[in-house]
Amino acid sequence: MATGIRGLRRLWLWGAAGAVVVLVIVGSAVRAPAKDWWLGRQACGGKLSADDLATVRTDVRLGSEEESFDKVSGRYSCLLEDENGKVVVAVEAYPDGYEREKELAFAGGSHPPHAVLPGGLPGFESDHSEVYLMPECPRGGEPYEESRKLLVTTWTYFAESREEKAAMLRLAVGMTNEVSEKLGCGGEPLPVPDDGAVPDTGTYVPRAEAKGTACDAFTTTRVPAAGREGTVRIAIADAGIVGRCTLYEPGATGDDTEDGDRPAMGDPLVELTSWRGYWSVNMREMGSGPDPLPMDPGPAWKPALTESRAWAVARCGGESTGFAAHWGYDYPHWEEREPGPPTAKDRQKRRELLREYVAAFAKDQVRRGNCTDLRLPPQP
Repeated sequence: MATGIRGLRRLWLWGAAGAVVVLVIVGSAVRAPAKDWWLGRQACGGKLSADDLATVRTDVRLGSEEESFDKVSGRYSCLLEDENGKVVVAVEAYPDGYEREKELAFAGGSHPPHAVLPGGLPGFESDHSEVYLMPECPRGGEPYEESRKLLVTTWTYFAESREEKAAMLRLAVGMTNEVSEKLGCGGEPLPVPDDGAVPDTGTYVPRAEAKGTACDAFTTTRVPAAGREGTVRIAIADAGIVGRCTLYEPGATGDDTEDGDRPAMGDPLVELTSWRGYWSVNMREMGSGPDPLPMDPGPAWKPALTESRAWAVARCGGESTGFAAHWGYDYPHWEEREPGPPTAKDRQKRRELLREYVAAFAKDQVRRGNCTDLRLPPQP
């Protein structure tokens, strides 16, 4: 009899333990969606669109969120991470000063734009799904008019598909408008992107077909022999704060992209870029040589020319705008390449070609952008 009672007790204990396990599992299953809902609702002051957040986070569970705002400096940040500690959405705002200069110098040196933004949005996307937006934000006390801008970066780590990129862009615009309002920037909010609008990585065309485009300069100047039958990438948008034209030599293979087959391309030979507004006195664009671009809107804002890059300046929309021309990533490709270090004749030819490129590009951009006060570097 005692043995039977002990057996029943053991069965009861096992049953109770099983029930506890079931309750724990059920409780966890209930808590996980509740935690997701709560974190998504709280993140970034509750200003993240629930639908867009659901799109960019895919199927990951949320893990933590934090937000900070310093009213004196105007610095704002928010961060939403998944349960593995990876970023789902991160927003940083820099009204002015050293931190903004450092961020812009870093962005400018990483070969922007990876993609230009639609709808006249003042910004671009970097090559790791970070959207940079620079709306007007007068705060007073800045030495230059170009400093009166707000820089807001929005990073959505998991955004890859076209649907996710569209949601990423809406989140970036929404958070930029929220931060602008929080700081009392004034002015009209940035326009909400059209349904389905995504950052555009640019158009790739044979060099001859760049005639009449924003990269027309590559069809009217003496390009290196290796680029005469090459490809031009056109990545310039209305109101964009940075735009780029790149001439590539022909290549053996192309890349399959979401929007179609990219033409076969080799190495980049020449880069033409436009920079709107003040960025940083320490901005070194990739391929432009050891010296920073002369972007200080003070006394240093003037044309410049070296064998590595050419720089022209103008006023566009009331802002200082710079135009640069420089060689591709590593080393210029020449029609006649001699062994050994470049001669004085080589260096002179480099300066002449770069000035020719930047003059053609800047004149065309000034005409398109209704700009004034164009100043070109002197003849070498």
